[in-house]
Amino acid sequence: MQTEMRETAPLERELEIRVPADEVARFVDSLISAYRRRYEFRGFRPGKAPDAVVRARFREEIEGAIAAELVPRSIEQALAEHTIHPAAPGDVRDLHHARGEDLTFTFRVDIWPRIELAPYEGVEVTQVVEEVSEAQVDRMLEMIRDRAAVEEVVERPAAPGDLVDAEVTTIDASGEPVAGGGSERVRLEVDSDGLLPEFRTAVAGIAPGETRELEVTYPDDYHAEELQGQKRRYRMRAVEIREKKRPPLDDNLAGKVAPGADLAELRRRVRQRLEAEARSSARGRLEETIVERLIADNPFDLPEVVVRRPLERLRKRFEEDGRQIGEAELERAYRPQIERLRRRDFLLGKVAEREGIVVGEAEVEEEVARLARSERKSVDAVRRELGEMDRFRDFLFERRVFDALIEKLRVREVQRPAPPADRAGAEGAAPGKPAAAPAPDGDVVDAEFPESGD
Repeated sequence: MQTEMRETAPLERELEIRVPADEVARFVDSLISAYRRRYEFRGFRPGKAPDAVVRARFREEIEGAIAAELVPRSIEQALAEHTIHPAAPGDVRDLHHARGEDLTFTFRVDIWPRIELAPYEGVEVTQVVEEVSEAQVDRMLEMIRDRAAVEEVVERPAAPGDLVDAEVTTIDASGEPVAGGGSERVRLEVDSDGLLPEFRTAVAGIAPGETRELEVTYPDDYHAEELQGQKRRYRMRAVEIREKKRPPLDDNLAGKVAPGADLAELRRRVRQRLEAEARSSARGRLEETIVERLIADNPFDLPEVVVRRPLERLRKRFEEDGRQIGEAELERAYRPQIERLRRRDFLLGKVAEREGIVVGEAEVEEEVARLARSERKSVDAVRRELGEMDRFRDFLFERRVFDALIEKLRVREVQRPAPPADRAGAEGAAPGKPAAAPAPDGDVVDAEFPESGD
């Protein structure tokens, strides 16, 4: 096979590929032999049909196989020969093939740049680990009490901590229901930080059957984009008030949550769980710090195709959802994060090359089996929960890459005091999406606070 490479742009290459006629003939002969064995030909004994008869019957299939098999195989060989690393699938042009002649075509492809990673051995990075406070442990224990609470319908105005089942209707300035707005049944917790201020005020002290109207101004950074910065009027009718009867925080509750444990042991397990979560969060922050350092120390130009194609897919998704987005807005909102993600993946791949990291099928199976043992589940159950195994393989690959980097970097650990109590869900909720207390879902499962060592 003959190849000729041209640099048509800094990150674009064009290959002229010529596959000799005899190589094409061998490929076609193998197809003809396979068709002859597999199919019957009227007038001929099995396996005895002449080449010309087989070729005439399967002409389109042979041409298709040349394009689908021989051409990609030749491209792969040419890329390896010229040490080209494609950034995206390329384009085949000017494909020419005739019986007895060479197969020729042009292949244009966008490529990743060739870079030499900056040394990272001994480079200092900081890992911030948040301490777990007694207040955090206390809040978790209070959440356990909440989950174990029993609800009781009461005939009185709603008090702090009560749950209000309400019917909320979108109305106009005259108080009439908005066409197409409809009504929604929502559950709101009185005095919850998770509600928008207007809903907190409206639900306080409301009585069963009582109706109140309110006007809500949604924040500009509200999580539902269609409501950001918008004003809405609602009519809210309290259908039912429920008081949460929370059990006392004692050994009896501890035994229900974690069989065999008393309150002191439950508190210890809660702290253990929170500390594990803090370590996991610290690891995540450390990985992001490492990525930022890799990107800063290894500047390179990105092939435009690896950014443009995701942007186009996003535009198409917006259109399918009936939302229009301009080119400038699309670029401003999404290009920076796409570029960062592409740089991240490319540089982690380069680290893997340097460190010789490869995750094979055996390692994936071993990790699945380990998870099954630790979670006391079957391997099949774990596989179902993991979903696509290729994504799990990518997760294991990245974990190994970061493990290798952390081992060679100089990681300085900094302890940070626990943050003050979060105002969970402080941005509030729209009708139908209230940041309200959920209905009780039974006792906390044992697996949430495993015994030490699990």
